[in-house]
Amino acid sequence: MEIKRRERRPVGKNPGTKSITSVFFRYICFYTVGALFWLFIIFAVYFMFGAAGEILPANHMEVQLNASVGDIRKAPEVTEDMLPRGCTFGVYEYDGTLIYGTFSPEEAVRAWEHYEEDNIYGRWKRYYLFFVLDTKEICIVRYEIATRFRNAYLSEFFPNPDILAILSFVVLFLIHTVLVSRHYGRYMGKRISVLNEVTAKIRNQNLEFGEERSEIKEVDEVLDSLYQMKEALRDSLYRQWNLEKSKEEQIAALAHDIKTPLTVIRGNAELMAEGELSEDERGFNRDILQSTSVMEEYLTILNEILLERGEEGETQEYDCREIINLLKERARILAKARHFEILFCETDLHEERKILCNEGQITRAFENILNNAIDYTPADGKVEIRAETAEKGASKYLAVIVTDEGPGFTKEGLERAAEQFYQGDRSRSNKNHYGIGLYTAERFVKTQGGYLSIKNTETRGAEVSLYILFF
Repeated sequence: MEIKRRERRPVGKNPGTKSITSVFFRYICFYTVGALFWLFIIFAVYFMFGAAGEILPANHMEVQLNASVGDIRKAPEVTEDMLPRGCTFGVYEYDGTLIYGTFSPEEAVRAWEHYEEDNIYGRWKRYYLFFVLDTKEICIVRYEIATRFRNAYLSEFFPNPDILAILSFVVLFLIHTVLVSRHYGRYMGKRISVLNEVTAKIRNQNLEFGEERSEIKEVDEVLDSLYQMKEALRDSLYRQWNLEKSKEEQIAALAHDIKTPLTVIRGNAELMAEGELSEDERGFNRDILQSTSVMEEYLTILNEILLERGEEGETQEYDCREIINLLKERARILAKARHFEILFCETDLHEERKILCNEGQITRAFENILNNAIDYTPADGKVEIRAETAEKGASKYLAVIVTDEGPGFTKEGLERAAEQFYQGDRSRSNKNHYGIGLYTAERFVKTQGGYLSIKNTETRGAEVSLYILFF
């Protein structure tokens, strides 16, 4: 078979390809520009609020206090509305006794200590202002050096504008990071997924597919290596297929040609048996006939193997009843030909269900199982066949269960009975069996979608079940 090769395009010369370095550089640039953009937006909003007077400068409390100290001193009583919003105060006697104010008890003690130490610096950007009222009382005001919103609602429910701007940038930066990472993750994932698709096709030996490109130079180089490997594997498989086909044809021709001398040998031996022969000559002639029969059995087995390898067969749709009648007829013919008692019964069948299968394969699978059962059952025994509906998970099957009265399988036989050429089960050993019957049956039923079950009965004998899938 001649294989036409596609003309390959050198990797890296595709004008649409990009290197991983350039893709990563684009990602970094886009990421950085985006972060700077959000920083610019936050700065612009902050500047607009400041220009509109909605954000008070950091020293606005200090400026307002210095401007209103004279009025506060002359007032008979200091009130909260005389001070900038956000300030707290306390009015003391000269001995440090708090007369009134908005300080908490702890803060009142701390403020008086700062007054005695002449220390205007508090904690967390807080400061103290000390002055004596006209009433000979000492007033201490605590204020902050920090920006604030002019709007009382914003000032109450939001942090100061500086902190709010930093938090807003952090949130937007994180959102930007997630969105950009997901975008480039999907971009790279889509390009790299081509590798997974190609390797999956090669793993499944699906070698008839066109070449795809990922737009990334390094990935395309890996794809190019995979495509070369695919072509080499494809060539190798075709050579192997042609070689095996040639060998099978040669073996089939040889098996056919051997039949002619065997027929001559058998015919002459049978003619000699009808003549006058001595006792030794009759023994020799009997050995010739027996050896010829063995060789004919070997040829039959060889033809079975060749037929199994070459037989694909087309599937057709059948009613459940059609398959049952077909198997029942095959059982009747075998029982008559081998002078054996076979019981066939049906229970709980869904005759309206359909089966998609190859009739020849299902028939051969059933005949292999039934022949095995007859071979291992004593001459005075019987073989029972049950046809019923079975379920496994969400699937339903036509179960054809063949039970014999032979010695059953050993533990090893239960595990390996369906292996090709397996003859290790001494409990069911037979010189006329070569270990292909159950193997062929399992292979055919799996092709249809079903499976084979092998076990021993509770009393005596083996039970081999053929599960044919409904659809």
